[in-house]
Amino acid sequence: MQPLSVKSSDKSFQQKAEEQETKRRQENAKKAKEAADQLFPNEKWEKLEDGIYKAGKKRSLDEMNDARILRNLGSTIYLVPENTRAIGRKYDAIVNGLQFEFKNIGGNQNTLIEHFLKSRSQAQNVFINLETSNLTRREVLGALYNARNRVTHTNNKGIVIKGYAERNKFSGGRIILKVKDRERLIYLNVDDLKAR
Repeated sequence: MQPLSVKSSDKSFQQKAEEQETKRRQENAKKAKEAADQLFPNEKWEKLEDGIYKAGKKRSLDEMNDARILRNLGSTIYLVPENTRAIGRKYDAIVNGLQFEFKNIGGNQNTLIEHFLKSRSQAQNVFINLETSNLTRREVLGALYNARNRVTHTNNKGIVIKGYAERNKFSGGRIILKVKDRERLIYLNVDDLKAR
């Protein structure tokens, strides 16, 4: 008799988990749709796949791959029109109601630092896909820590290198990382990377 009750409680736990996941996905879809309608009130959104919508022209393969990664983990994504750059919107997508810039990086730590700093002028939140980079998790986190704490300085060639404060246009924000050979995403708060 004992194993039967354990199975029964396992099923109940599994059902509860599935119900919570369904509810989370529905809430994400609702937040994404509301933000898309508010930020782009006259836009016609085309459904590309379940959980992924676009406005405007064809999207890059990188953006679609990024959207699929996030969608497969429960997010709803609206890929915003490219022509919004002229009106001050430089980000790539609305993810669960939040504005996100997508960055795909295959290079070294310096490349990651530069792309992260650039993203801070585009959106409060950034999804960084490092699937084609050989950087380890430790190297990625170290590079982001260095970028977040970079100060403006002059290099040995006399070139002024802008720091985080000069490139950042947002307070706070989220970083979502997809690191090569890791199934799970890494979620960071931008302010948690600040040196104390």
